Amino acid sequence: MKEKRLSIIADDLTGAMDSSGYFATMGLSTVVVLDHNPSRITDVMVISTDSRGDDPDTASNKVRKLSSELKDDIVYKKIDSTLRGNISAELMAAMDSLSCEKVIVAPAFPAMGRTTLNGMLLVNNTPVSETQFANDPVNPVTESHIPRMLEQSIGYPVGMISLENITAGAEFLYHEFSNRSERVLVCDAVEQSNLHTIASASAMARANWLLCGSAGLARELCNFPIKKSKAKSLKVSANEPRGAALLAVGSRHQISATQLRKVQNELDIPILEMKIGLPADIQSYTTEMDQTLLEARDLLRQGKTVAVTSTFSQYMPALKRSVSGILADLVADILSIQDIAGLFLCGGDTALELCRRLGIGAIQVQGEVETGVPAGKFSDIHGNYTRLVTKAGGFGSEDAIIKAISYLERGYLL
Repeated sequence: MKEKRLSIIADDLTGAMDSSGYFATMGLSTVVVLDHNPSRITDVMVISTDSRGDDPDTASNKVRKLSSELKDDIVYKKIDSTLRGNISAELMAAMDSLSCEKVIVAPAFPAMGRTTLNGMLLVNNTPVSETQFANDPVNPVTESHIPRMLEQSIGYPVGMISLENITAGAEFLYHEFSNRSERVLVCDAVEQSNLHTIASASAMARANWLLCGSAGLARELCNFPIKKSKAKSLKVSANEPRGAALLAVGSRHQISATQLRKVQNELDIPILEMKIGLPADIQSYTTEMDQTLLEARDLLRQGKTVAVTSTFSQYMPALKRSVSGILADLVADILSIQDIAGLFLCGGDTALELCRRLGIGAIQVQGEVETGVPAGKFSDIHGNYTRLVTKAGGFGSEDAIIKAISYLERGYLL
């Protein structure tokens, strides 16, 4: 296979980020972009279409247009490891636009507790539709059986590749893929080694196949012939300036809540909780936001890292699509009056909304603070870089934010 740039199409910003960090640790120049520039020079380009919350037709059109611009690249369709979003519509759009003969689907990410067995997507051994992800306020997950979920939208049979076939080895699996009549094949995977085998088997294909999965399978793409560009990677340095960090957590997932409380208890970091609701008095609501802004500024000026969050606020269905914007407005206002050493963003909608407000079009990825939690930098209009860590709401160990703070404050990865 000819060496080419690797391009990853994700449906939200944190999903784009969590599939990028490993490539940077492997020495590849890696950039996550929100404003796609086909001429951008980099080894690995990860693009967010911001389509997870779109209607299927809009999502499909975004992916189809982007895919058509990436025909000269190795393309990977990144999907959510818990099956949220317009997976079928986007997959078919990429498949048709790239003229793919087969699509190999493997959303498992064992390091994050996401596995697939008998076609069922499990989160810590529980079918995903029976977990907290079934209650996602914007993208609830109602189906755990991946082939059935895809067939409902695609309209023709979707094949399933058993764990037994995958553990038989890459060469056996390649022939299994080739001999199956279905164009779309869903693979079981319970260990990272299973994903390695899936990627290795797919790399043997001389025909045009599309790999589709989460950050778990994306990590195995380093085995593909990725062309090294002349782009310079930002290096992690021990001599970087130190300072306070700002944490912005918009996810309501219990994992993020637990991580925040651990940060509060172990590092004594102040947590400013936004009480987002439907205020009868707009003036009092504005006053509360102003008070939070000033409190955050004063703490940062004292050299203290601080967190602002909507995680613990009462859930209001009428505000489910605007909470991220409210939090992003607050964080942007804080950054307009106070410099920081690093920024932590948790929750895809919150991350995207803030990037839009700050005019961030690209993020230079440097590595990972832990598996699936990437670290990077973004620059302002003056070329000054700020350290950045993003995290999906349901990702990470209990110490994930603590590890992120070490990088954000001091500039080096543990």
